[in-house]
Amino acid sequence: MWARPDLLVLGGGVAGSATALLAARRGLSVVLVEPGRPALSGPHETLLASGRERLQRIGLAEAVAAAARPDPLRHGALWGGDDVAWRTDEGQGLLLARGRFDATMRAAAQAAGAVLFAAAKAESMDGGWAVRGPDGERRLQPHLVVDARGRLANPRRTAAHCGRSLLAVTLVGEASAGDLGTATVEATPDGWIWTHAPCDGPAAAAVLVDGDEAAANGVSALVRRVLRAARGPAARLRHARATHANDATPRVAAPDPERLALGDAAATIDPLASQGVEKALFAADHAIAVCTAAQARPEWRQRLFAAHARWELGLWHAHAATAGEWYARESRFVDAPFWRQRRPAPAAPEPADDEPLVVAPAITAGEALVRAGDTFVARPGFCDLRTGDEQSHVGYVPIAALLARFTAPTTLPAAVAAAGGDARLFVLPPRAVDAAMRTLRRRGWLIPAPTAAGSR
Repeated sequence: MWARPDLLVLGGGVAGSATALLAARRGLSVVLVEPGRPALSGPHETLLASGRERLQRIGLAEAVAAAARPDPLRHGALWGGDDVAWRTDEGQGLLLARGRFDATMRAAAQAAGAVLFAAAKAESMDGGWAVRGPDGERRLQPHLVVDARGRLANPRRTAAHCGRSLLAVTLVGEASAGDLGTATVEATPDGWIWTHAPCDGPAAAAVLVDGDEAAANGVSALVRRVLRAARGPAARLRHARATHANDATPRVAAPDPERLALGDAAATIDPLASQGVEKALFAADHAIAVCTAAQARPEWRQRLFAAHARWELGLWHAHAATAGEWYARESRFVDAPFWRQRRPAPAAPEPADDEPLVVAPAITAGEALVRAGDTFVARPGFCDLRTGDEQSHVGYVPIAALLARFTAPTTLPAAVAAAGGDARLFVLPPRAVDAAMRTLRRRGWLIPAPTAAGSR
């Protein structure tokens, strides 16, 4: 006998448990498979105060707060200089212990109606999935499969994008009394360290080094070199022992047409960008909108999966830019291989505003699937045939009205000035219209007009 749930969620970490929780709340029948492996992360992670408002909007604030506690740590950076710069921004985030946090989120999903298979393994088979665990085997034919098993979800899948090789080694020990109550990120010539030293419980230092160098010269020797150069709390960590090491290379997995990948299974961000837990939670919210729409309109499934993959890619690029800003801020070790390899490439110069632009030939009018609350809807819009990207608006500015300004070669200032004569745009702030046009130019939807010589 095959059970037929609406959703099979593979992976009981942050992304998987949050997806199961949100899906169960929306009335979907959900099976959550938790493999029983501990999360390969440090014992402490933080959620920024800035993310709590968005968690409230997507309905996860109470569940997350129940699984964590207010962050009592003072956050600082020993970066680009020899003194710690302490963060002074207002607002208190959350401090969480990953194992306990994940377990609490799974329990919340179960309380909402999800069926939890703990310490179990799911394998695809002809016609469905087999879930095997301590209590035996179940056969499932889910309507949709969500893969949230982390970066090890399918090591054979190729990476669509990949950053520099990065290895994270976690050390646990006893913090110096003067370092208690702090969380510090510190740069050294051969890598960087993120140390959490809560007033209760052990301290932990995540040492980030180049993965290729570690493979060539030995992990232990490289980690010792980083710690010898440290000046912050990691240098004073007593009785430190390595608990685990994991590949932290930022990468984006190639989309899978058979299952919806999210969290680290879809895109692993550079730890220096921070906000990995937030990324997983917000990815669950986006994934549930995809699943809700796919449940109602099965013919949209592949387009919706592609839309989620593009969303994950966009988030990955945003975090890569944040990490790049941090790498660029460290000016003391610019000639050291670790930092030289991660120095951001110079940004391409923005085209001059007096350059005439036209709509790229690959941009075609048609139906666009766009996020609308807890689902996706079809609206008149445009598609980029090169990427599959479907859009109806840039923010709140309608794309149709923007592109109409560039049916003939036009400069950005001239197009913004002409927008005042379009009923769809004249009520909008000129600054917003200008910003939307520049966004389309960066995306390649607006391109330089062919020259007379080039057009012959």
